[in-house]
Formats: sequence, structure tokens, C-alpha cells
Amino acid sequence: MTMPAALTDDKEDLVELAEASGKSLGELAYETLLDRMLSKDLTPGTVLQERALGHEMRISRTPIREALARLESEGFVTRHAGRLLIVRDVPVQELMQIFHVRALLEVEAVALATDRIEAGKLAGLRALFEDQMQGPIPDGGNHWDADDLLHGTIAEASGNVVLADLVRSLRRKTRMFSLKRMPERFIIGSQEHLAIIDALQRRDAPAARQAMALHLENSKRSILQVLGKI
Repeated sequence: MTMPAALTDDKEDLVELAEASGKSLGELAYETLLDRMLSKDLTPGTVLQERALGHEMRISRTPIREALARLESEGFVTRHAGRLLIVRDVPVQELMQIFHVRALLEVEAVALATDRIEAGKLAGLRALFEDQMQGPIPDGGNHWDADDLLHGTIAEASGNVVLADLVRSLRRKTRMFSLKRMPERFIIGSQEHLAIIDALQRRDAPAARQAMALHLENSKRSILQVLGKI
């Protein structure tokens, strides 16, 4: 086990960034730690301590605790001996397996949802993505919220509670690859979302399956490109 390297003195002040961005300190601490994991500044096996991290980031332990809890729930850190939180190595193979299972579940979910999902919800989702595409690239969190709303609404409309819970759980494990890390996915990803909505509005289950499968395959390929640069 190793201890984390200290942040540099010119690290952006998270309190000022929170005030400017409207994000919570917990969310910014999460993004900071995740960036450090992806860049290998925090290598697998590194021990993460609330007090030390709070001192380095110049924030209280509460947002650090929130960030670590989220990273643990998403599988990026693990507990050792019931207490110590340690950076976990997430193999590429595991991420690809997650996407494989997501494809199986979400392609089935969208087919089940075709005749169940409310027209009003589809209209709202369409307006959301069309509005985002009219302006500048949105904040990564806002884009993820829209993405999460679409996939979550479809999973819930499937009528299968177990399936919907599994989809939510697996999506958390790939959230690290947000718009912030794959900005090139904004336009094409939004177009893929609209293709899924189109098929659902037509109540065309085969087309909905195809659109969802293509969307997830393209997302997987983009993630592999990101990992290839790390």
C-alpha cells in the first residue's frame, strides 16, 4: 500500500471553483480524485485518508467523505480490513464486461419499454437533448444528468424492477467516462439518444433495440480510446 502524492501548490482552489461552477465540494472532490486515478497520480494500492486529502484540497472532511463514498459505490476504491480505503485497479477487461452486460440488459429494457413508456416523457426527453444541442457543450454533470434520465426512464418503463436496478448499478461503474473526458461524444451521443427516442415514439421495438445497441457500442469504443491515451 502507498500513500497519495501531495497536490501541487498551484492546484485550483476547490472552494472558489465550487462558487463559480455551482457544483458541490463533494462533487468537485470526487472529480479531482477520479482525475488523479485516471492519470495514475493515485496508483492502485494507494491509501486514501480523509484528513490528509482534506488538508491537500483545503476543504473539510465532509465533502471528502462524500467523494470517497461515491468512489467506493462505483467500484474505484475498496476497503481493506474494514477500514482503510484503497485505490482499486479497474482492468479494461472488467469495463468491457460491464458494457457487455449493459448491452444485454438495456437492449432488452428498451424493447420492453416500447409499448409502456409515456408519450409525454418521450417528448420531454426529446426537448431536453434538442435544447442541449442548440447551445454550447454543456457542463459534464448536466449532460450526465440528461443521459441518466434517458437511460433510467427507459429502464423503469421496462416494468422489470430487478432489471432497472441492475442497469442503474452498472451505469455507476462507467460514470467515470463522462462528457468531461470524452467531449467528442457530445454531438454524436446526443444524436444517438434522439435515435432511441425516435424509435420509441414510433413504438418500433426492433429499431429501438438497434439504436440502443449502437449507442452502447459507440460509447464502449470511445472509452477504449480514452484508456489507450492514459
